[in-house]
Amino acid sequence: MLIVAYDWHGVILTHAVLEGQTVNADYYCRFLHHHLSPAMRRKRPRLFQNNLPIVLHDNARCHVANNITFLLRRWQWEILEHPPYSPDMSPCDFDLFPKLKEFLWGHRFHDVSSVLHAVGRSVAHINNQHLATCLQRLPDIWQKVISFAGDYIDGM
Repeated sequence: MLIVAYDWHGVILTHAVLEGQTVNADYYCRFLHHHLSPAMRRKRPRLFQNNLPIVLHDNARCHVANNITFLLRRWQWEILEHPPYSPDMSPCDFDLFPKLKEFLWGHRFHDVSSVLHAVGRSVAHINNQHLATCLQRLPDIWQKVISFAGDYIDGM
C-alpha cells in the first residue's frame, strides 16, 4: 500500500506501508505526525505562513476517526468533507493515479523496491511536468455533482 499526499503543485510525499501492516487510525495519526506534517513544512512552508492546509480525505475509517479529526483541528488544518459514496469526486482516482500508472503499465516488477522506484520516477515526472492538475478541477467537479443531485458522473 502506498499513501500519496499532494496539492496543486504536485506530489508532496509518497509513503510505502510495510507489508502486513494495517493502516488504522493510530497508524495514520503517526503518519501525519512523523511524515506528512514534516514534509509539508519542508516542501510547502508557505502553507503555514498565511493560510493553513486544507485536507481532503476520502471516507476511509482511518481518515475520519475521531483522533484524526481531533489532531487536524488541533493543528488548525481545515478538513474538507468528502461526500459519502462519491468515487467520481476523488481527485486521486480521476486524475493522479491514472497518471502514476502510466509509468507502470506493461512492466513486470520482481519486488516491492522496484515498484517503489518506478513510482518515484513517475512522481518526479508528474512534478516536473506540472501534471498534478486534478485539484484545480475539483470545484467544477463538485458543482457538477451538486447539479446532478449526487448521482454518479461518468467520464470526469
